[in-house]
Amino acid sequence: MKKIFNFLIVLFLACSIESAEMFKFSYNDILDLPVYFISPKNINQKTRLVVVMHGRKRNGEEYRDQWIEKAKELNLLVIVPEFNESQFPGVYEFNYGNMFLETGESIPRNQHLFSIIEPLANFSVNKFKLKSNKWGIYGHGAGAHFVHRYILHYPEASHTLAIAANLGWYLSMTDQEWPFGLTNSNIDDQQLKKAFSRYFLLMLGRADTSTKPNSAYVKENWETITLQGPHRLARGRNFFRSAINKSKELDQFFKWGMVEVPTTKGHSNTEQMVPYAAEMFYARLK
Repeated sequence: MKKIFNFLIVLFLACSIESAEMFKFSYNDILDLPVYFISPKNINQKTRLVVVMHGRKRNGEEYRDQWIEKAKELNLLVIVPEFNESQFPGVYEFNYGNMFLETGESIPRNQHLFSIIEPLANFSVNKFKLKSNKWGIYGHGAGAHFVHRYILHYPEASHTLAIAANLGWYLSMTDQEWPFGLTNSNIDDQQLKKAFSRYFLLMLGRADTSTKPNSAYVKENWETITLQGPHRLARGRNFFRSAINKSKELDQFFKWGMVEVPTTKGHSNTEQMVPYAAEMFYARLK
């Protein structure tokens, strides 16, 4: 697995436009990461960038398409990097940001998937000639796993707002072993305080209440996952409550928020979440 990420060691990043809706983000000409995008017809001083993380199906183009209407309405440049399964095959490589091997061995920081996001955002700001370097990041499902761990492991990142929608389970504020808790996570109290001081919004769908595993990994870890709650909605509520309590314990002003969206389609409801998330980015990234 480490060989796959050798490209991350090289600092040079290049990008070339291939079409009006996708470009390749290249690392030392070893890996070309497809990045789907939608931009306003006329980019101006109020245009803002949103990085969108796709879900378990690795369907970047579909996620981009779900943002087209709101991107044009709210003057957002939306980019969706696509991490394919052949190079980023599982939960550890994608959802968890490629921070640890399944054996528990740490992976060097410059090989984390999290390390890609800020260079990609900065490059996009320059490439599309945005007048502001304010940007946000959004993830749904597996992408939301990525985003909520991103803010915990990388609280120093320069995003203005992070939004995670409909996670299946959490890096909880408990002494459980990582990836389900803080033990051996390399996250200490000072890092938690930084994370709590960043603007983060947890979005939960009220219809996201399935009590059945939806993947082999979830089935394998179902007993541990359901310790956080019987379904995604409950697990999200419990996580947010525990984060509030942890911030009080650390005497840290808490800048996180949580909203429950009145969804009707269970978990596969990105289309129902996007309008709410887009409005939040429009307000916060001004």
